[in-house]
Amino acid sequence: MKLLIDIGNTSAKLAVADSDIVHFERLQESWADAFVRLTGKYDITSVRVSTVAAEDKALHEALATLGIPVLWLTYEVPCPVKPVPNVPQGLGADRWAADIGAIAQDPDHTLLIIDAGTCITYDVITRDGHILGGAISPGVQLRLNAMHEHTALLPLVSATSEAALMGHDTPTSMLSAAVNGARFEMEGYIRTLLRDYPDLHVFITGGNTFQFSDTITCPITHDPYLVFRGLMAL
Repeated sequence: MKLLIDIGNTSAKLAVADSDIVHFERLQESWADAFVRLTGKYDITSVRVSTVAAEDKALHEALATLGIPVLWLTYEVPCPVKPVPNVPQGLGADRWAADIGAIAQDPDHTLLIIDAGTCITYDVITRDGHILGGAISPGVQLRLNAMHEHTALLPLVSATSEAALMGHDTPTSMLSAAVNGARFEMEGYIRTLLRDYPDLHVFITGGNTFQFSDTITCPITHDPYLVFRGLMAL
């Protein structure tokens, strides 16, 4: 079995996978304690790590005590499903893992991979494995934080998964723009890409969930474990 580690901007997550993901959790204890508990329960033979955070000495030390192979995902690690010849230098490990996870599930279509977390990232990969490019924008909570931090009177509002089209006071108006603005942004990318790539398949992952317009008819797969599926494929 593989121990999969995904360290993002706001939290660290762990999963255990065999032919599929059999365990998932958010890190709530030290790395050493988590590894002792998981290796005591599962026959873990290798580790895959995706991280966008600063180097963590405690993590390195805890991994060293396991005595099993560890793969640190970077943009230089090739996709195991099919050739992807033009991975951008410095592409974040989390984005590359999500891309691989989408390719592993559907290698035969043009893919739009959206990771709606602290930031919202977009990657487009053609059916022949070429990365067309990507985009990064603020996530919902980041939009709300920015409005609060860069104005004198706007309050700090917590993100939700849904919001009315129009707010009835200042907080709900901020929430409307943050949530619906993010959704309209995503729909805009999808509609624009569909004009040139009618075979488009959209994969969405991350901490925020969105319901799209019924007029978008291309396949949309919501997969909270997309990064882990990419790590699992390695």
